Amino acid sequence: MEKLADIITIADTKGGTTKSTVAVHIAAFCAQSGLKTLLIDFDLEQPTSCSYFPFENEAPCGVYEFIVLHESNLDKLISTTKISNLYVMSSNSVRQEIISNLKSSADSIIRLKSCLKLIQFEYDVIIIDTVGTIDPTVSMAVLAADIVLSPLDPLMPGVKEYLRGTVNNLFKSLIPFKDYGLRLPSIFTFFNRVEESNDCKRIMELFKHSITKLSDITSLYNLTTLVKHIKKQNSYKVAASLGIPAFQSYSENDKTAVHPYKITKQQAQAVIEDIHYLCTNILPRFKANFDAFVLSKIA
Repeated sequence: MEKLADIITIADTKGGTTKSTVAVHIAAFCAQSGLKTLLIDFDLEQPTSCSYFPFENEAPCGVYEFIVLHESNLDKLISTTKISNLYVMSSNSVRQEIISNLKSSADSIIRLKSCLKLIQFEYDVIIIDTVGTIDPTVSMAVLAADIVLSPLDPLMPGVKEYLRGTVNNLFKSLIPFKDYGLRLPSIFTFFNRVEESNDCKRIMELFKHSITKLSDITSLYNLTTLVKHIKKQNSYKVAASLGIPAFQSYSENDKTAVHPYKITKQQAQAVIEDIHYLCTNILPRFKANFDAFVLSKIA
């Protein structure tokens, strides 16, 4: 029997926590590791993922047709990128339009899960980027996932919002669906953009202590806080401007450029080690692919 794609939803109810950055880099890393990868931009408020990588061929349809009209023709839905094995379904609808179309449907909360079953056999990995809030589209994306990955900024407001909004509100609200036969996804969370400061260290300790108090929720999701923290890297900003992954070194060819772009091999190496760590933890069955890709970049 053919193995279905692993579905990963990037979710946190707070905006600005690098969800899209994490989504595109995991997608690019998986694709360049030889895995057929689909990146779905389900952030219907501020779509970013679908604009990151240049398209080789842009599809005329996207999330709206997939979710609302049940379109399953991949030629209409899926755009190809200039990165081999990386495909994108674009966000092409405002959030409220999707919500209003689904609010009277009996299957609204599981619509995305149902639709993905039509295309899941086509890919090795499907990654879903979401909006930073609590609404039906995020709930749909969480219930559709095998794995939820939540990047956390080491800032007090962000940690409090994750505990209050994401865990104690979003995740808790979906637990009753377990009684109707829906499997809750495993959750991985990690600290991103970490700096060497006492403030960061204290906030991470606070989170570690506080999350244990929510074990009645987190145990049902098998929530894991990853040990390694991802350090802040300026190369992510440069890579976004270039439309490339930050684990790809780059040097400006135009010697006359006043403000040249550059990603050094050392910077790229630091990023690829971080993304490799994330991917091997959330997708262990592809570890051999990931290890081989990293070795090829080092060689």
